[in-house]
Amino acid sequence: MKLLIVSGTPKTEGLTYSFEEKAKETADELGIEAEVINLSKMNLSKCKMCDEGWGVCFFEHYCIFGEKDGFSELQKKVRDADAFVYITPVYWGEMSEELRLFMDKLRRCEATKQWDSREELDSYHKGKPSILVAAAGGGGGGCPSAFLHLERVIGAMGGDNWPKEYAGLFDFIAVNRWNKIYKLVALKEAIKTMLDFHQRPKLKDVVPQPDYMLALTFDNGEEGVYDFKPYLETKRYKKLKDIEEFNKAKVSGTKVEWWPLMDIDIIDLCYDG
Repeated sequence: MKLLIVSGTPKTEGLTYSFEEKAKETADELGIEAEVINLSKMNLSKCKMCDEGWGVCFFEHYCIFGEKDGFSELQKKVRDADAFVYITPVYWGEMSEELRLFMDKLRRCEATKQWDSREELDSYHKGKPSILVAAAGGGGGGCPSAFLHLERVIGAMGGDNWPKEYAGLFDFIAVNRWNKIYKLVALKEAIKTMLDFHQRPKLKDVVPQPDYMLALTFDNGEEGVYDFKPYLETKRYKKLKDIEEFNKAKVSGTKVEWWPLMDIDIIDLCYDG
């Protein structure tokens, strides 16, 4: 398990930097391998729009200048990471220039894989959860628009997959001067929870059993049979007393689903009970 912390602040102290420190500190406490990338210490070149935007980034998914400016090494770190924390100061309602430059170059290389006919190619961001932190020195009003751009870039690279707790945008943490203390706590708890979810076995198959039991199989080979009868006494699930309806159970992300909006999160069955 490896956490990649990508920071867009040019400062080595202050509001935004404190969240960079807290992210690394949390990973260390959890015994999780983590690396901090401070983009302000690099000298990434801006996109040259090679071949009018149809360069090697589009067809081969790397930057032709990447070996020289360090971008290729960063792209490999994204490949090797299992989860991300992106941290940025908010400038005029946007992410920092350093982070925008990196994300735009990464998007050109990774988002274009979705149109590549080679099936073995997949975005290095796909299937991995991310926490986004935006820190505004003023009242914090620019955080939503900063999140919007960052969310759009990550989504284009397949980093907005579902279910979110395993594969997508796990949390958004908006920071300002007066909420710093409790938002640092929130970041710590968000990282702990995100990594906990990511390391849990994923539901692979469900087979309804007689007498309202559910036989579950997970991707690590674990199996379990869970008694669903207590849920049938609640208003939400009473329709499943019809055994034919109950037998329609299927896997849908982290849930056992019977039809849209009629489901139960496997966490309720396996962890909260």
